[in-house]
Amino acid sequence: MKILIVGAGVVGFQLANELSKEGHDISIIDLNPAKIKKINEKLDVLSFLGNGCQPSVLKKAGIETSEMVIAASSVDEINIIICTLANKFNVKKKIARIRNLEYTGCEKILNLKDLFVDTAINPDEIIIDFIGKIMETPGTMNVAEFAEGKIQLRGFDISKDAPIVGKKLSELSGLYSLDSFLITGISRNGEMLIPKGEDQVQIGDHLYVLVAEDLLPLILPMLTKHVDAIQKVVIYGANTVGVNVAKILEEKFKSVTLIEPNTEKAEFAASILNKTTVLFGEATDQDLLKDANIANADFFMALSDDDESNLLSSLLSKKQGAKKVVIITDEPDYLPILDSIEMDIVINPRLLTVGAILQYIRRGRIQSVVKLRENETEVIEMTPDPKSPVVRKKLSQIKFPPGSIVGAIIRNGEMIIPDGESIIEVGESVIVFALPQAIPKIEKLFGKRKLF
Repeated sequence: MKILIVGAGVVGFQLANELSKEGHDISIIDLNPAKIKKINEKLDVLSFLGNGCQPSVLKKAGIETSEMVIAASSVDEINIIICTLANKFNVKKKIARIRNLEYTGCEKILNLKDLFVDTAINPDEIIIDFIGKIMETPGTMNVAEFAEGKIQLRGFDISKDAPIVGKKLSELSGLYSLDSFLITGISRNGEMLIPKGEDQVQIGDHLYVLVAEDLLPLILPMLTKHVDAIQKVVIYGANTVGVNVAKILEEKFKSVTLIEPNTEKAEFAASILNKTTVLFGEATDQDLLKDANIANADFFMALSDDDESNLLSSLLSKKQGAKKVVIITDEPDYLPILDSIEMDIVINPRLLTVGAILQYIRRGRIQSVVKLRENETEVIEMTPDPKSPVVRKKLSQIKFPPGSIVGAIIRNGEMIIPDGESIIEVGESVIVFALPQAIPKIEKLFGKRKLF
């Protein structure tokens, strides 16, 4: 597919990188010479220096023969204009990154389709939804859903008192009498492992578990001995994400406090939040954190637009007794650093946006893709091509690439944990957990030409 991307920031760069690897014909436009230079040095794509809102620049970049345009600049209105112009050039599919909830939320006045935006990806909506799901499952660090929510992927940090510690994976189904969950990945010392039956769970492991939705509450006791009910949450940042997260959480938990250093934002938050205590000041102020009773906080959420303040406030909150920390960072380069200093839940809006756009582009035989931070591992929900070698054959007879595992077969809407005797029938979907080096081989094995 010929795809034109406008905006060579983190989102545009990552999209160009991923899509070019998958065999798409990629062109990218940006006004910043430094970003174009980086693209030229690192990626095998066509790059163009110029204003993506100008028809002459779009023509030069090949919009007249493009099948898809992705407007990934940092300005919503520019992205909308680009999609409108793309429609004039008869581009079939137009995707825009839109951050303002007034354009995408339930109270929107304009319908973006009237402005020729086929799909709007709002990172703030994705983050708000992600945090809501994290708070719904005690002890979880990562969340994703497959098969329209019927199958859940959850990530858990394993502490020394977890009942599962020391157990071999082959023992678990028998011990807990459950056959609708599977540990598909173990992140250990920064490395992702595809587990085998003889592997033992160790203290400090981060486990990725696939489980049927209705069985999720039943597996929690084996992954964590005891999880206290959430009572108190402190949020830093009265931006769109912070205010909307507070609005959701104030209806669920006893105490929610929002800290904001900007007077106007703090006053606005106080005017629309009914049960949240709003404090004016910096979350890096230790006295203010004490006023917020941070020592008794079950969660501190650094959700502001300032990466440095988020990091400092999170470190201070941890030091003063906050049990868990959620931190947002826009810089992908910060992720390894935040992992090394044991931030509990790290959210990168730009990478979430990339994942959402890729999922839309890959629609067809691929229903869903979740990219994990560890080594860029992917969890893919897909329907194999009817003529692929994985259909109507026992899994034990299929040569899967190292670094991959079939986590579940979806049959008539139900989750089946496969074994060597399992057979994938025509039309059934599967969930595959794959390390980066295995992904191209998995795509080929399941019928790559029809995946995208």
